[in-house]
Amino acid sequence: MAYRLKLAQKITVVKNVWDLSRVDGPASVPVGRISQARMKLKERVICTTPDGTATLFTVQGRNILEIRGTYEVADAAGNVLAVITKDFRASLGRSTYVVESSAGTWKVTETNPTLAVLRRIVNVVVDIPWLLPIQFSILDAGGNSVGCINRVVLRIRDTYDIAVTDDRLDQRVAAAVGVAVDAFMNR
Repeated sequence: MAYRLKLAQKITVVKNVWDLSRVDGPASVPVGRISQARMKLKERVICTTPDGTATLFTVQGRNILEIRGTYEVADAAGNVLAVITKDFRASLGRSTYVVESSAGTWKVTETNPTLAVLRRIVNVVVDIPWLLPIQFSILDAGGNSVGCINRVVLRIRDTYDIAVTDDRLDQRVAAAVGVAVDAFMNR
């Protein structure tokens, strides 16, 4: 079953916060609130229900400050749903992640290599992240496109549309990859 998610960043001083919604047709249903403390040596992201009473999933960095970031996505009980690894070599040209779970393996990579390089050049000169689009393709193990993660252009608040047609990719994992694209991409 295909699904669409919306990840919208809130403007806060102390931590990164995103609201996660499921978009079914014209309706948008709140799913959770995701938060990440800034300036931590080891990444930790928590997604709770919208009212904050229960944890839906967590994203935890395996190591402290590493070039090849590896993150575990776990459910509320701590069971690992997937492992997200930044492909360092591929990311020199365009940011690329490998997502592995018991249901399959996916590659999440910037869709347009020219735009990826241009974005890096612009970011060196001026830090205006909303100026250029950020578009990622989600590819299955056979290289077939099964979804995308796209930042909505020209918004000061980072907002991502996540569309997935492969129902083997758990929507909690897809949301975690959306957070990785926004928060971990330039590391």
